[in-house]
Amino acid sequence: MTRRLQLALWLLAACISVTVLGVALRYSSLAPSAILGVTVSPRPAAGRLLFQRKGCASCHGTEGVGSPFGPPLRQRASLASLPRLVVALWNHAPHMWTAIEQRGLQYPSLSYEETSQLIAYLYLSGMDDNAGDSRAGAKFWQESGCARCHGSRGEDTRLAAALQGGTFDWTQALWNHATGMRTSLSGAGLDWPRFGPNDMRNLLAFLRLQSVSPSPPDTFAAADPDRGWQAFQQRGCIRCHSLSADAASVGPYLGQLQKLPPTFSEFGAALLNHVPQMENAVARQGLNWPTFAPNEVRDLTVFFYSLRYLEPSGSPQIGRTVFSWRGCANCHGASAEGGAAPRLRGKGAVYTAPRLAADLWRHGRHMRERVLREGQPWPQLQESDIGNLIAFLNNAP
Repeated sequence: MTRRLQLALWLLAACISVTVLGVALRYSSLAPSAILGVTVSPRPAAGRLLFQRKGCASCHGTEGVGSPFGPPLRQRASLASLPRLVVALWNHAPHMWTAIEQRGLQYPSLSYEETSQLIAYLYLSGMDDNAGDSRAGAKFWQESGCARCHGSRGEDTRLAAALQGGTFDWTQALWNHATGMRTSLSGAGLDWPRFGPNDMRNLLAFLRLQSVSPSPPDTFAAADPDRGWQAFQQRGCIRCHSLSADAASVGPYLGQLQKLPPTFSEFGAALLNHVPQMENAVARQGLNWPTFAPNEVRDLTVFFYSLRYLEPSGSPQIGRTVFSWRGCANCHGASAEGGAAPRLRGKGAVYTAPRLAADLWRHGRHMRERVLREGQPWPQLQESDIGNLIAFLNNAP
């Protein structure tokens, strides 16, 4: 073999090695993000149906308003993020199982997909509003100048349709008529009203008292985040509001890192408080005031909140320690390789927060029986545990 041929072969072998190494490094760098990037798009309608069918409403009330057997789910901080929600389900699970047994109810079975949609519904339920204060609503109605045009008790028949639809339709009606309302207020020497955190739901409480047939509790079951994304584009919101943190925008950034109000009515208030600045921006660009079609504010709101419904990231090293701290290793082994309880790692399945919740519901009763039998307390998780545990369980042994 000539020296030149040997050199050529060495160069070829080196190139192949570098290529294989590059592919391996690229795969290893992408694999964690692919695992941790798993998300479940919230489908409120599907989750709400499961909430009724699986018996959750028998304790937590229709629309999650609460009952003598279970707490309300609305405006609960424990539902404000996916990790918090899974932690709440885990920590509260023994109480739920006890209640099911005491009431003689059938233990509901939940598939992974059903659990995903159910907790998506629970997540959005946490932003739904409790009833407002009608007296505070009456005060705001007078002080903000609404009574000048719509009557001292809100007897204007034009309000009926918006009242029947609840928070979303109420917000949408005010937004669509904002230009005319601003003109009327200006003519009366009044400024555009500034809505505080509770003003929207208080107004609705006041106006529903005056209505001949008060509307049922507000629901977002018909909302669709996919339609909300379409509305965000079609109504021109995307021209001024960026969803990317590093992109320049005329209006406020609205992406995943932007903190949103804790309830849907407060989101509506923030939207309406934006009207004067929005009108000025629209006028400067020579555009018409954007109006929303029926249900679009509902869809748009759920779209914005769904952007924050994300799988948490974490460290497999920290996750291994948490796995031991919380007592999981006592039964499943230090590396989750199995022992007194089944193996959890290396099974070819991707763990997500909804899957943790699904596995808890499927096998939690047996774990609880073992814990009680051995005289141990039920292990309590923290919000920061979830991402780390998922990273550990998805890291191949």
